[in-house]
Amino acid sequence: MTPAITAGERVPPTLILMSGSTLWGLTWIWLKYAHSLGIGPILLTVIAYAAQWLIILPFAWRAWHEPTRPPITRLNWEWLALLAFAAGVSGVGFTMAMVYGDVVRAMMLFFLIPAWGVLFGRFFLKEPLSPARILAVVSALAGAFLILGPDFGDGLHPADWFALIAGFSLAGANALFRFLHEQPIPIKLSLMQGSTVVLGLIAWAVSGEFGVTPTLAAVGSSALYGATMLLAAVLATQYAVERLPASRTAILMTLELLVAVASATWLGDRIHGAHIWTGGALILAAALLEAATARHHRPPVAPCKG
Repeated sequence: MTPAITAGERVPPTLILMSGSTLWGLTWIWLKYAHSLGIGPILLTVIAYAAQWLIILPFAWRAWHEPTRPPITRLNWEWLALLAFAAGVSGVGFTMAMVYGDVVRAMMLFFLIPAWGVLFGRFFLKEPLSPARILAVVSALAGAFLILGPDFGDGLHPADWFALIAGFSLAGANALFRFLHEQPIPIKLSLMQGSTVVLGLIAWAVSGEFGVTPTLAAVGSSALYGATMLLAAVLATQYAVERLPASRTAILMTLELLVAVASATWLGDRIHGAHIWTGGALILAAALLEAATARHHRPPVAPCKG
């Protein structure tokens, strides 16, 4: 049994997911701090995910050799590879969006996950496309248009693209994580973290960060972030996602967006125009609408045998 599973027997999954969402909403603070110490966001991601990968690896090794573990078929390997790739893209993209972008704007664009989740849920989990779900997608995309609209003529900031791509990739990874529910959580997490390290190293090697030596303080801060805050957020989220109804999960994960926006505003982030807040409200409404729809259409996924 992993530590997350042991904790889940004593702490309700709802509380675990709320804690994980709160941590995700605050990660931007540590990311910007580590960057200010002298490290680029790509190398920061590599070090952070490598630190948590080393912690998860022994549990993944144990789960791999568990006699009761369902066998991994050839098709499973293909889906696992896609899961790993999507998670890697999301991990690198999220860090770059938080470091280089405006936190409120980037988090709102990243949180288009409900819209992408509807599409991935249809493809991987055979979830129905009801009128309410289609309305949720339209609401989320309308919110994104309001946020980005004034900038379309001049071109989007790179951080906007990072946020959009990261959210899209994470939605795909979440759907695949549930789709592969028979495989133990530590194995899937280990693949996701290892892929993020590998993809991050490739991106770092071809980026402007390559050849720039980070400070020792920045490296230490990045590793500590990965081994504590990031690891706790990942474990809490993925553990709860597999054990809660999708409707409740979607509602609770909106806490991530609310915490990020509230903390950024409280810590002196710049004042945004009405189009930003209206767009964010539409995206939040899409998440809640999708959650209400999922309550009627999505059966809970059986827990992992991990």
